[in-house]
Amino acid sequence: MNISKNWWLLAACTITLASCSPKRIPFTQQLKEQHQLKPEELKSIQFYLSNDLVLSRGDQQLKKETNDGELTVKKDAVIEEFVFKAGTPCVIHDLIDGNRVMVSFEKGGNKYLVFGSVKNRDGYYTLQAMDWNKDKGRVNYGEKIYLTSTGSRDVFLVLKMKSLEQFKLDQKVVKGEEIGK
Repeated sequence: MNISKNWWLLAACTITLASCSPKRIPFTQQLKEQHQLKPEELKSIQFYLSNDLVLSRGDQQLKKETNDGELTVKKDAVIEEFVFKAGTPCVIHDLIDGNRVMVSFEKGGNKYLVFGSVKNRDGYYTLQAMDWNKDKGRVNYGEKIYLTSTGSRDVFLVLKMKSLEQFKLDQKVVKGEEIGK
């Protein structure tokens, strides 16, 4: 009997703790509307990336020279990349319109990416590009144009959210009734 009572107490504590621990959930237009989040509230929430994202750009230079009767062509390439791992923290810097936001990953330098709610994706705030070619997009980051990594169309914003529920337990152990006592 004591074991059964302790088991229920342990289960109740576990459920209570699990319900108040923050969970990462997708940031959606529905969530924004449901909780009537104002711009200043959105700017005070810590957001994170759902998946890895790589931005890259490259400059290629061709050099040619003739030496001992041969033509030599050299290609020099400089590739610049920004790597954002899944879970990278970010903040909303500004709201563009009702369903698009500018997101900052570093301070200064106009280094922002745009995320927006697309209806065919359950309202998730996904990475927005100037244009897409299959799964790669062209984005502006720090006033330069970069190509995104494959699959970047599926990168979206997540946030930690916890739900606190308070309840009181008024418990009485009933001993039962015996005849004649």
